[in-house]
Amino acid sequence: MRTGGRADPKGLPDGRGRTGGLGLAGLWFVAQTAAGQQPGIDVKSYMFFITLPDSGRAIRGDALVNFERRTSTDSVLTLDLVGMTVDSVRIASILREGPRTPFTYDGRVLRIPVPAGPPPFSVVVSYHGAPQDGLIIGPNARGRRGAFADNWPQRARFWLPTVDHPSDKATVTFAVFAPTPWRVVANGRLNRGAWTEARPIPTYTMVLAAGEFAVSRHRALINGRDTVPIDVWTYPEDSAHADSVPFRRVSEITEGLQRIIGPFPYEKLAHVESATRFGGMENSSAIFYAEKPYIERRMREGVVRHETAHQWFGDAVTPRDWHHLWLSEGFASYLNLVVGAALDGDTLLAGGMARNAESYFASDVVDRPIIDTTVTDPMLLLNANNYPKGAWVLHMLRGVTGDSAFFRGLRTYYRTYRDSTATSEDFQQVMEGAAGVELGWFFRQWLRQPGYPQLDVTWQYDAASGRVLLGVTQSQKATWGLFRIPVLTLEFRGADGTVWRRDVLLTGRQAFPRFDIPFAPTEVRVDPGGKLLLRATVTRAAGN
Repeated sequence: MRTGGRADPKGLPDGRGRTGGLGLAGLWFVAQTAAGQQPGIDVKSYMFFITLPDSGRAIRGDALVNFERRTSTDSVLTLDLVGMTVDSVRIASILREGPRTPFTYDGRVLRIPVPAGPPPFSVVVSYHGAPQDGLIIGPNARGRRGAFADNWPQRARFWLPTVDHPSDKATVTFAVFAPTPWRVVANGRLNRGAWTEARPIPTYTMVLAAGEFAVSRHRALINGRDTVPIDVWTYPEDSAHADSVPFRRVSEITEGLQRIIGPFPYEKLAHVESATRFGGMENSSAIFYAEKPYIERRMREGVVRHETAHQWFGDAVTPRDWHHLWLSEGFASYLNLVVGAALDGDTLLAGGMARNAESYFASDVVDRPIIDTTVTDPMLLLNANNYPKGAWVLHMLRGVTGDSAFFRGLRTYYRTYRDSTATSEDFQQVMEGAAGVELGWFFRQWLRQPGYPQLDVTWQYDAASGRVLLGVTQSQKATWGLFRIPVLTLEFRGADGTVWRRDVLLTGRQAFPRFDIPFAPTEVRVDPGGKLLLRATVTRAAGN
């Protein structure tokens, strides 16, 4: 997800799909009180039949939910559904449709008794109402009516009965009945009038878009024996700009990421102009982008690289809980630059990481760790810890392990957890296996400690011995803790332009290295290659 070009979210949506009297804060409170994992239930698939209105915002829906019980003691299926009217619930076992079954619904949670018997089970929920959030129905920025899903983080529940938590992924089918002349796009492949995503995905990426679109086809991705169509869906006025600027290299971007990570995870990839409140939203196989940058002709390729990277990390490999969000946003932020560098050269990566560092340093989250279990609102996790600092964690991990082990580990992590969920500990274990070294210290300090190293470096050159004497001190806040830096590069420069580098191991608060140097240095630089997330002050001691 991109939040409008910065690490911190831009704030409230622009008014489409208004939330009525509750307001955004009230809706989020409702969603939070309804939220919850159901570890005893495993949803396998959803099939949604959605009828969109010619006018107004009220929809009709039928949801077929296929699930299994993980334990024999779970006798109730709990589905999140906020603010709708439930008309009926039917439950069936195997392929036999059953009669209407009793249920309870309090406007937030639908509870359905699960009968005894062999799995799998199927529930059909019929409902209607005007979604208060999650499905935006009304005029788009070009003045034409349409409908756009916008589910992140837990807003699918405002229009779809689901177990609305990223830990329970499922396949999904959308059969959408829309007014003429609307075109519809959703997750997966179109088959006999319905869009079906055959790979399990999180509920926050289960989406549809309907309206008047221009569709342009770009070069397809070859994925083994399969061909993956790549299409760009825009409002008709924006098609030429989209194809010639932000999506000009969309096929090359997807191919590049596939070479870096592994096979593209889905049946197709649609890039869709939409009314999402986010700069970009990584919906599985159907990425949505905010409409305003198209209209203002400021849409650029970076957001396309970021959202496309999410198809692998965030969508195919999903953080098991919100506190591991960096596994999605940090990965997309870094791979955006990695694939950009593969296309345009390493200066793109270096420049992007420098901007990421400055964005993080200037943020209001430097006193909090990346894995911050005190935060209960996922919207507050759309911050500089999970975006630019998350990207820096990967960049520094690459430096610790080396390129070969890093990318081997990345591919193994994708292959192991594809179509499933993972935690930071899972990623650490995979990377330790790829690198052949213990990395607990690295993940502890960069994920569970706040802040970053702030170094005070003093140096003095002794002409008589030809030796330079240094003092390196970690001076950051005590609450940030100390950082282990296995390779701190120091660069010495002479008056004639001579450059000489040495590496220092920093394991505690201070180190006092000394080097014999073949010339009299006039300047010392810390981490000249920009490999570390740190700030340093360099002072030449008096008397030399």
